[in-house]
Amino acid sequence: MPEIKYFYTCLELWGSFFANAVAIYLYLSKSVIRKQYRTLGALELIVGVMLFFDAVAWFFRGVPGPVVHSILIASNYITILCNAFLPVAVMAYTVYSVEKEYRTHRMLMVVTGIGAFNGLFYMIAQSRNFIFSIDPVTNLYHRGAGFGIWSALILLETAGTIVYLTIKREHIEKRRFIVIMSFVILPLIASVLQIFIYGFSLSNIAIIIASAILFGQAVNSNTRTLVEQTIFIENQEKILEDLRTQIALSQIKPHFLYNALNSIYVLCDQDPPKAKKLINNLSEYLRTDIGSIGTGKTISFEKELDHTNVYLEIEKARFGDRFVVEYDIEVADFNIPPLTIQPLVENAVKHGVCKKSPSDPGVITIRTEQGYGFVKIIIADNGVGFDLAKYNAMDKSSTDKIGIANVRDRLKILENSEMNVFSEPGKGTTVEIIIPNKDK
Repeated sequence: MPEIKYFYTCLELWGSFFANAVAIYLYLSKSVIRKQYRTLGALELIVGVMLFFDAVAWFFRGVPGPVVHSILIASNYITILCNAFLPVAVMAYTVYSVEKEYRTHRMLMVVTGIGAFNGLFYMIAQSRNFIFSIDPVTNLYHRGAGFGIWSALILLETAGTIVYLTIKREHIEKRRFIVIMSFVILPLIASVLQIFIYGFSLSNIAIIIASAILFGQAVNSNTRTLVEQTIFIENQEKILEDLRTQIALSQIKPHFLYNALNSIYVLCDQDPPKAKKLINNLSEYLRTDIGSIGTGKTISFEKELDHTNVYLEIEKARFGDRFVVEYDIEVADFNIPPLTIQPLVENAVKHGVCKKSPSDPGVITIRTEQGYGFVKIIIADNGVGFDLAKYNAMDKSSTDKIGIANVRDRLKILENSEMNVFSEPGKGTTVEIIIPNKDK
């Protein structure tokens, strides 16, 4: 029946092309299940080679001629030899499909040993045409007396995979277990049927179908694993960012307290009653509000402004008339991260207005503006200013840069917030903070 002959030829050539393309893809693609992809690639490669040479055998089947006779012997020889190593590849893929902590290789070694024996037995037996023969006149394939023994040895290899699959079924992804079992069972059933039905490549048809299912499941598993890892990494990045936030807070709190207490220390000699009053203010601030700093949550703008005013009272008591503070609060009903304004005002005092001549009082302005969908906070001073290019080139750990860097970290609590710094030597510094206002 020439139609059957050419049908199987085309079917197996297509199957060979698909399996080899899949093998190349699995070897070259980047995967989070690398060992599974590599072992599946080896399996698909064996399938591709086996199907190609079986297609050649089908195409030249019954075509007379000595050259065709040699082609048929070689193609059938390779096709059947591939059957000895295919169960080993299936077994390897099965092993690497098991969860790592439950994975064992003893059965793989057993199946590999049986496969090696089968390959050696086949090469020796076929030297006497014990497995198959090709009629030199008709160029038709005939099973040999040892075909049944050969098939039994292949079944023995396959049995090892079935046993291992059964033992480890609880530690293999359910879908993976089903498709591997189908790859084992479908060709096995087809092989048994083929013992009694001659002239049809039932086992190869089953292998084509099963290998396509196996590949599809592997790609699906890899995709799901990639998605899960992406989500895990995003969660870890969020946790890491929160940790950085807490570290920044742990740096800011002692920094603020050290500066406040140092200023009060100076006043203890200059003006003890004022120092006493400031200690009382600071203790009240610590008692009522310091807890909000360590939470990593936002607080009301009014509360943050109160924190800042406590600091400014301390510094005003120390520096006298060296600077004044002006307020222009257009909007106050919004939240910001704790210790957002105070470090910037501290920079304005320490590195801005107080570096000017005592005869030239400085001005610090704290202003808020309502925008469409956002609130802008502006902290400006007419102090000595600085070179932004040199500042940006400084190391992040520099003490002159840590205050602004910590505020930037604080602002990450609020999505889409930003901070811009403008400064010019001799003219002062302006810091703008933009806070999204979802109520607007």
